[in-house]
Amino acid sequence: MPFHQISQWTGGFFEDTSLTKIGLEIHLSHQGKPCPEVTDDWYDTIDEGDNFAECQWVPLVNDPRTTMVVDTSGVHSLMIRFCRCASALGPNMQLFEISLFPASFTSLKTAFTFAVLDDFLLDNLECGTSAMNYYSKLRRITSSVFPHLVPRIDEGGQAVETAEAAQVAWKGMCPDPAWLYSRSLVMDGNFKAEHMFPANPTNEVALTDGLGFMVGDGRYKLHLAEAQDIVHWLDCNNHQAVNQANTSRHNLEATGIGGCACARHGCFVPHSMVDFQKGERQMNMDYALCQALGYNTDGIDQALTFYDINCQYHKHLHQRVEESPYLDLPWGMEVIPGIDLWHVHGHQDKCYVRYASNFITSAARIDGEIMETLWVPLNIISPSVRGMSTPHQKECLDFQMNDCNFMKMIWMSKFLCRKFKEAVQGVRDSQHAFDRLSETADDDTLVKWEAEAAAAQDDRLENPSAMDIYEVKMTKALTRKQQELHLLTRHVRWPAGEIHRGAATWLASGITLEEAQVALLIDVKKLGRRPTDAQKLAIARRHDRTASDQLDEYDKLDLMTMMLDAAELDSAGSSSDDPDRPDDEDRYDTLVKFTPKTLVIPLPSNIGIERCAEWGVADLVLQEISLREGQANDALHAIRVNLANKAVLFRTTVWSAKSQARSTCAWARVHSVDKILHLNVQMYSKCRSQLVHLSADDLLVKLRPLEKADLKATTVVADPNARRSKE
Repeated sequence: MPFHQISQWTGGFFEDTSLTKIGLEIHLSHQGKPCPEVTDDWYDTIDEGDNFAECQWVPLVNDPRTTMVVDTSGVHSLMIRFCRCASALGPNMQLFEISLFPASFTSLKTAFTFAVLDDFLLDNLECGTSAMNYYSKLRRITSSVFPHLVPRIDEGGQAVETAEAAQVAWKGMCPDPAWLYSRSLVMDGNFKAEHMFPANPTNEVALTDGLGFMVGDGRYKLHLAEAQDIVHWLDCNNHQAVNQANTSRHNLEATGIGGCACARHGCFVPHSMVDFQKGERQMNMDYALCQALGYNTDGIDQALTFYDINCQYHKHLHQRVEESPYLDLPWGMEVIPGIDLWHVHGHQDKCYVRYASNFITSAARIDGEIMETLWVPLNIISPSVRGMSTPHQKECLDFQMNDCNFMKMIWMSKFLCRKFKEAVQGVRDSQHAFDRLSETADDDTLVKWEAEAAAAQDDRLENPSAMDIYEVKMTKALTRKQQELHLLTRHVRWPAGEIHRGAATWLASGITLEEAQVALLIDVKKLGRRPTDAQKLAIARRHDRTASDQLDEYDKLDLMTMMLDAAELDSAGSSSDDPDRPDDEDRYDTLVKFTPKTLVIPLPSNIGIERCAEWGVADLVLQEISLREGQANDALHAIRVNLANKAVLFRTTVWSAKSQARSTCAWARVHSVDKILHLNVQMYSKCRSQLVHLSADDLLVKLRPLEKADLKATTVVADPNARRSKE
């Protein structure tokens, strides 16, 4: 077709013109020759011309006999003469023969080349270009100086949407893998794909109704008209999908879309996408699920479905299917419910072991969240299809989903190779962890565990609570305050005999003073060789406060201080011994002779267990061990919390800092957490060394020395599904 732009010499300059203005006519059929049945005064319409002004700056002709043809090179007015012979095809089919698609089948005034339609679809897929913006570009191509003089297509009574919708072509459906045993599906809704009420619903014509990914309109509406919303009592948390199920918006025909996709490969399932009239109701998702399970499932007797609220949705699924004449599940198919690994942590704790894929046999390592990634490209074009006609909106969504499946198919080989390497390594890690667990149990226990696991898997469909045997049963470690309370209430009987009254409170006070000493020593070490006056003053004030606290406590302990000899305590060793302390006398300038950071606190761990036995206070050793255990638990808990806080700071603050100021502020917060972390590490180390003095060997087996690797922050805290994240 002659779509090139030409210029004509006027005697003084070249003027833009068109082939039609200089007499070009295109005759269809008869090998380009005029049809003998067409007279010179005959033309195809009774219109008196389009509503645009013909001028020398726009290469278009305002003639009722011309046809406006839209191509990638711009908008053209062509004199197209149709064959009028008795045996000739209809005018629309004659346009198809020359690769033109008519915008209307009754009044052939506008046509589109297949090239421009393909180009628009590609722009829509990759760039999210709307039809209006794309045609604005073509108007500029036609006349770069006066694009506003190029007529809009809809001004001639034609709809751009009809031509675009006709280009929905299926070049390949979902790349179905060789499902031999079961199918894995993920269900979800998307409320970005809104659609407004059409202006002229009676004029809408669907070209691919139910042939793509969106379900057929007729049967779906019959199902919605007969289905009933039944409110059931919830035994889980209040979820947004449940609470907003009946939320409607009066200006929207559809508040969103929902459907099913392959949980393994992330491909949309054909004929399983539905639109929502209100919220994400069960009647909508029931129809989508039945359509998905009925597509290409011959010989498959098991299906695994992942849904955000499957703990509530699946309860009465079979009842709803039986009561509806428009719903049907394949005969004999077992539907196993699951919840994706991100949303399951928003449920009650019991839902994790009952519905997470980690506990479903043959579910493989899938998270059930792949549908969230599939919505991303659809959300890009959702604003541009919001006001389209209903058939065109669905067909545009169909084309986007089909392209998504096609891209999945061509990238699948590379993706599977990478996943295979990860799976091989995962098998090794899992086998190693399994072997370590098996080594800790005897043969009878292993047999018992295997029997319980098999019974739970057999009963999980009828009784999901059978999976509760996998729930982590942990007793929270006792804190130091709880240990002191137990001692004061005499919940523990000591083998040494009578317990000294008030000793627990005294020991707890001594441990508190010891922690203050550790904190003070850490700050003194940070002063360096040339501290400022402000730093010296701050340390002196802390010395004064610590000394005052120590003297207040010792006033209450006259009996114990009388029992202790300062020289003997020095020989027993102290927590305040600092071999790395510099010998520089100017390191720290105070006139106070009483140095609380080096004072030995009269605790059994400093006195020695043999001397305590000689003095008849051996029961204090056992009480201090109990309090030290609580102190170690508190320190370890603080270490875990601060490591997690540090990892979160890196993930949310440090990595996202885009300026020097924000980066400095972020690192300041990290250093603040590091300071607290270091303090608790030193307290734990001191506590453990005191337990060594108390010969608490059984407790030391559990309270191991901290390694450098133990203090490394990791973003695994942000992944609750990672191995050992529940410990």
